[in-house]
Amino acid sequence: MSKFVDKLQRVYHGSASPIGFRKSAADAGSRALLLVANLTGASVKEAKALVAAGIDAGIASSKTADAIAFGRLATAVGDIPLGLSLETANRQEIERFVGSGCDFVVFGLKTPLEVVRKEEIGKILRVEPSLDQGLVRAIDKLPFPVDGVLVAGEESSVTVERLLICQRFAELVDRPLLVTLDSSASGGELSSLCEAGVNGLLLPEGFPAEALVELRKTVADLPRVPKRKAKRAALLPQLGGEPETEVEEEDIWPAGRSFGRATPATGHEQRVTCC
Repeated sequence: MSKFVDKLQRVYHGSASPIGFRKSAADAGSRALLLVANLTGASVKEAKALVAAGIDAGIASSKTADAIAFGRLATAVGDIPLGLSLETANRQEIERFVGSGCDFVVFGLKTPLEVVRKEEIGKILRVEPSLDQGLVRAIDKLPFPVDGVLVAGEESSVTVERLLICQRFAELVDRPLLVTLDSSASGGELSSLCEAGVNGLLLPEGFPAEALVELRKTVADLPRVPKRKAKRAALLPQLGGEPETEVEEEDIWPAGRSFGRATPATGHEQRVTCC
């Protein structure tokens, strides 16, 4: 299984300790958000500095890295999972990257299906914020596993609109949610992202290690937010209207005459005497 997906799932589902027992070291170190560094164009020295600063994963673009360069980067980050952002790649290229240490891939809606059907790697689907609601819901029904959803965006700050977009995706998709972050954010902004259902941040290319250290400290102080529950309305069959009760006109019979009438419930004849 992908090491990054394993981390992402632990953040997404949270870690609950048994009642009456102390938290384990892994539980105590769990955080509300994962930090993923964009290592596209980074040197081996810069990659090692970001690892020392505390990234949870790294990612490089298939546009600028070949399998050999990717392998050197994977060696530099050590145990930190390294992913590949698919821009232009075919199945054979993906297999070469996987052989060079690729742990997961980030791909878009236009990616050929055969490229992402490989079972050994994690799969993060990149979507635009404006994606149709029907297509968002359909992500859970794709014929191959999607381990997370990355909502792309170029906003330099956390806005109200962005929070609403995150909430929308978190309620429609039962998958971990990641967003791009173009700059450092305050503790209040990060807390709002967590409450909106975000589980990870993709940092921009060239993000300095010093800023990452401060960001990691801020994230470590964030309270854990319970997993959001999807508010999907149940589709119930539409019931027909109540059958109309047929009102029969009063039968007029001469006094003292009796007649038979079948009751609706039993079908048995009931004798009625007219006064």
